[in-house]
Amino acid sequence: MRKNDPSLVDLPRGFKHVLFAFLITLTIGVTLGLGMVWMSTSATTEGVVSHYRGDDPAKVEFIPEKYPMPIKELLITTHNHILSFSMIFGVLGILIQFSSSLADNWIKFLSIEPFISIVVTFGSMWGIRYIHDGFVWLMFLSSSTLYLSFYMMIFVIVHNLLPIKNSANPDGH
Repeated sequence: MRKNDPSLVDLPRGFKHVLFAFLITLTIGVTLGLGMVWMSTSATTEGVVSHYRGDDPAKVEFIPEKYPMPIKELLITTHNHILSFSMIFGVLGILIQFSSSLADNWIKFLSIEPFISIVVTFGSMWGIRYIHDGFVWLMFLSSSTLYLSFYMMIFVIVHNLLPIKNSANPDGH
């Protein structure tokens, strides 16, 4: 950022407190969502494929534990996640614009990349279900990038909100 641009460091203390509480709560919610993914898929390629395509009939002795995900459930999952992730990354993308500790190229990358990963991740879900199991690798790559971007943005924004005393900013905000 240029020297005269507004930054998160310059926000009033009360505004910083609200943003900090929001970011911590958001991080808890996103992390719990990752926990749910872990529980429902074991975070393995086989688990993800089984989650969307159902159990492979050739590998099941009796009754399958998982059935193919119905289109209605795919639609609602896609709808809910694309809307909520777009809002999450819209807010984080706006906040990261006011980071005083990141180079402009990183700010641009972190502001735009998550939106690409959202579409690719949830599009891959449909690819796994209706086209080929191989889409699971695209989902792993895009969702890894998505969550890595999320945690990087949270770290940078929180770092900019914390009262760090230094010689350039002696009052700590």
